[in-house]
Amino acid sequence: MKKFISFEYNLTEEYHAIGISSHLKDYKLCWNLNNILEINLQKNNNFISSKKKSNLEEYSFYHYYDLNQRCFYYLLSNKKNNSFLIEKMPETDYVLLMKGYMNQQKINDIVINIKKTTNILTAFLINMEKYNEMNGFLTDIELHYINVIKETGSHLLIN
Repeated sequence: MKKFISFEYNLTEEYHAIGISSHLKDYKLCWNLNNILEINLQKNNNFISSKKKSNLEEYSFYHYYDLNQRCFYYLLSNKKNNSFLIEKMPETDYVLLMKGYMNQQKINDIVINIKKTTNILTAFLINMEKYNEMNGFLTDIELHYINVIKETGSHLLIN
């Protein structure tokens, strides 16, 4: 008799997400974020979303790993050709994902510093438990990052 073990893992507990609204191109926003947060986001292969099987959309994807803080940063565009990566957030142009331990004060400081930047309309903390599809989205991001590492031949953590 076969037995099945079900396994459910909630990735939203490991991540923090900030929604950013800005008219800047992705590379200009990335440059601003690198200066503000003192990180080094780098462009990688675009993230491909296949919500509708006939329409594959590519969204900008940047990543950085902070060795000192042991924290991953991912920046993704949320809009492409009138479609949204996260459909329930049409007001958001970009999503900054942070994976790793960060206290709430540091996260709040990051949001405040992003808001102060010129050409950024607003930034806000995203309550990821509010969106049902976030766990699947985060799984796709992690799989995409693993593929980026394989294709570039770099180490998992270091650029």
